[in-house]
Amino acid sequence: STWRVLGAMLARPATMRASRELLRLPRAMGFTKTAAWTRSGPLWSPAAVVQGGSSFATTSTTTAPARAMETWEEVELHRPRAPTLEGYVRPTGAPEQLDITREQYHQFMMGQPRKFSFELMNFLLGMGVVSFCLAEFAFTLYKMRPDDMDWIDEERKRAAAAKAKIDARIKAQQQQTE
Repeated sequence: STWRVLGAMLARPATMRASRELLRLPRAMGFTKTAAWTRSGPLWSPAAVVQGGSSFATTSTTTAPARAMETWEEVELHRPRAPTLEGYVRPTGAPEQLDITREQYHQFMMGQPRKFSFELMNFLLGMGVVSFCLAEFAFTLYKMRPDDMDWIDEERKRAAAAKAKIDARIKAQQQQTE
């Protein structure tokens, strides 16, 4: 039967030939494309069921003539689809998300959540480091300031005396060479 062929093909390692056979399987089983399209793609129905009987996927009783599918149709058929909630039934006994206790929430979160976020902690740490650097700079300027300004005049006098001494040596050397 066709289902045994399908099971044997699925049990084999995936090869290009097996993939091609899987792509041809809906047509080999008599499935044809109907005129109905949903948000998740085209619906398929067995040709035998369309002629007489019912199918969960059938929305139209007309079928297209049997023809080979074009490449874009095969691609469209097998592309991944976004899941939808159409036909979803909530499991019986499933808890509501908002009906859990605080203890269950803490158990799910593996303990209590943090009081302050990582972003706030990083911002505060950065501001602390920058503030510390600016405070160190200001303290260094404060400590290095001179006690009085008299030393500046003394340094100027000493520099002028050293310059006069160097000028005298240069003048003496020039007189010796002449």
